[in-house]
Amino acid sequence: MKSKFWLWIATLTLMLACRIPMFSPSSPTDSQDPAAPLLPFLEPTPIPSTPIGLRQGLASLNSYRLGIRTINNGPSARDRNEITYLMESASDGESWHISTSVLVSSAEEPEIETSQIDQYKVGNRMCAISDEGSEAEESEVDPQAQETMDVLYGLIDLVPLVNDPIFIGTENLNGVLVNHFRFNVSGLGVTSGADVVFSSGEYWLAVDGQFIVRYDVVIETRSGPAGDPSAKTMHSEFHIEVKDINQPISISIPPACP
Repeated sequence: MKSKFWLWIATLTLMLACRIPMFSPSSPTDSQDPAAPLLPFLEPTPIPSTPIGLRQGLASLNSYRLGIRTINNGPSARDRNEITYLMESASDGESWHISTSVLVSSAEEPEIETSQIDQYKVGNRMCAISDEGSEAEESEVDPQAQETMDVLYGLIDLVPLVNDPIFIGTENLNGVLVNHFRFNVSGLGVTSGADVVFSSGEYWLAVDGQFIVRYDVVIETRSGPAGDPSAKTMHSEFHIEVKDINQPISISIPPACP
């Protein structure tokens, strides 16, 4: 099943990126009336806009809930690919729960297929529950193997890209003081010649730590002019959000596990 393939790809990519257990602002031009009193020279203090790696940011938190969603629809109306990844990291620093779901269809195989898997780790116990027959599988985690995997995951990180961001303001998001930026996604239509219908990038960085609290990108391109019935449209979205930061979170192995 194609949904199994995408589920495997999504889980592997996101686990590596998250370690399951470019911008230089232009300095404003100084202009001063020669008749005005001289003022002391002040260095510009630009708002830091470069995010640190997602894994690095999460590692600095005691607990959190992370959501990552990707959507790719097109070029035909039947081409759909949606992956939703949710992770809870408990306050004890050892337990987590991951839910990964996939929805996929294509012009060749228009019937929508879905797949979901939930993974739990509490202490040295792990359990995986699949939606295919609701089968559960439990295993013990070898401390040596876990240590090796932690080191390997620590070598890889996901750093969301931003292009010439514009500072919008300081806000409070998900209980964290954040700096809000917007940017345009670059490179669209350069090689394909497609028209850019919509392009929007937005992200919120924690003032303390520079980690991503929220990141949203939505883009849409069209292979021909508006109104052309033969034109193909591609719509893509990428969303990251971190919630319940450093809040009490407890996780337990569900009864469905043996």
